[in-house]
Amino acid sequence: MDWNYEYVNQKLFPAVRGVWTIKGIAEETASLGDQVYLIDAVTGRHYSYAESNALANRIAHSLLALGLRKGDRIGVYLRNKPEYVFTLFAIGKAGLVEVPININLREPEILHMVNNAEISTIFVEDDPDFLEKLVGVARETPVLKNVVVQGKAGLPPLSGLQIKVVSLDEMIESADDANPKVKVDPEDNYCIFFTSGTTGLPKGAPITNKTFVLAAQSICATPVNRESRNYTCLPLFHANAQLYSMTAMRCLGASLVLSDRFSPKKFWKEINDYQATYFNSIGGMMQILDAAFGPEEVPEHPARFVFVGGTPVALWERFEKKFKVEVFEGYSMSEAPVLFGNFHPDQNKRKVGSFGKPLFIDLGREIKVVNDQDEEIKVGIGELLQRGVDFITKGYWNAPEANKEAFDADGWFRTGDLVRIDEDGYFYFVDRKKFMIRVAGENVSAFEVEDVVNSHPAVAQSAAIPVPDQVREEEIKVFIKLKEGVSGIDPAEIIKHCAARLAYFKLPRYVEIVGDFPKTATERIQKVQLKNLEKEKKDHGWDRNAEIPGWRKELYICNQTG
Repeated sequence: MDWNYEYVNQKLFPAVRGVWTIKGIAEETASLGDQVYLIDAVTGRHYSYAESNALANRIAHSLLALGLRKGDRIGVYLRNKPEYVFTLFAIGKAGLVEVPININLREPEILHMVNNAEISTIFVEDDPDFLEKLVGVARETPVLKNVVVQGKAGLPPLSGLQIKVVSLDEMIESADDANPKVKVDPEDNYCIFFTSGTTGLPKGAPITNKTFVLAAQSICATPVNRESRNYTCLPLFHANAQLYSMTAMRCLGASLVLSDRFSPKKFWKEINDYQATYFNSIGGMMQILDAAFGPEEVPEHPARFVFVGGTPVALWERFEKKFKVEVFEGYSMSEAPVLFGNFHPDQNKRKVGSFGKPLFIDLGREIKVVNDQDEEIKVGIGELLQRGVDFITKGYWNAPEANKEAFDADGWFRTGDLVRIDEDGYFYFVDRKKFMIRVAGENVSAFEVEDVVNSHPAVAQSAAIPVPDQVREEEIKVFIKLKEGVSGIDPAEIIKHCAARLAYFKLPRYVEIVGDFPKTATERIQKVQLKNLEKEKKDHGWDRNAEIPGWRKELYICNQTG
């Protein structure tokens, strides 16, 4: 296996080879007829390739009937369900631009997205909480003109506002199911992915049809084929599920099993019920599954591998052994969604802990790693930069200052990720630059500290963050969630466990045991929230310096570097 495009291209359904729009992918694969494309894991309903294309056409024609025109931005504010998939294809068929909206956002955050991207139309869940937020948004902006409700209910009265409310169910029931005659080019934007906004207001990253399709096809460098059946419970408002599940399976002519949410209790049952051959995950999900099942509790299942990003080495090896699946790690980001992949079919040629090499270099993709002086380095640690017209966003939407910061004069995109590149060209994630902890002049990776803490047999999950310190710049605090059935632990035990595996300056000073973490919908711990809360505190909890006064001598007496 190599990382060139030809390896992937030969796997694709023949009719989509050389097709670079979502419209084209959906329509060319409709020739697969009654073959199953989508399975709703909640209801068990199966949708064929032909039926899903027809349903998307009905929604597309209904959107055009509202007066929408090519390039208009459409918000999608729904939970995982088949209608979400059909809506995404419909938006592509009509030449529109989808803007997925995280269902956990608050009203001001949604308002910012609507105003920034000038979203004229939003698909919304028929749910009082969703509708109430959208009413608040509509009252604050003249931009929103149409609301499409999934269900037959309408929005509460909006006196004095010119908002048209239509039913998604009625769209699907009554409109034309022929392919819409809208010309869509590969260079046309298909979506705008908004970043998390951890260091300010979220920024929208427009992604063209061609980049979107290339990104989806990059997952096909894993051992997938026409017989594959992918399971995902990741939310469709994130790139992972849209790209590497929904669109990738369509490009292959394979099947997708879509669940509404992640639940460790139903995870393996749904995989078994619908005979999924592999599943998509993030590191947090794998940690939760690992903590929820003992080796003797893992059921038999048909899944043979998991596609994941950001997996600590210890969890990677433990997960493979316990759940009897191979781990294929990848890396991407919303602004640059085509994958790096550690996907070699020979397990002996995959490097545990690496996210592999960049795919599709043969199509003009450029990658480099630079040090703090912007000098390129071939081996070592630095910031990852990417360039390539078909591989990265053209620039943040309506954010000129952010673009000046993110792109240099030569068009290189600064990812903000610190990586290590080895002698063989394999890449390893170190940390986000903004999550590096500065302890007495030393840079410490929060990711590395968490990896060690998580290797303790009593720990289910952890989060390491910096807390301010007048003498040492910052100190490390680690929040710990214990495994189910573990009633408690002496923080000193955690410190001793870490001291055997980390240099003295990487050793956490503060420890706090928590019942759970604030999380995103994809089970990522919201470390920025933890960090902001800690800034307001004078007492950071259990303190290594107070509880183990002679810790340097006691724990590092034999460490010559300590």
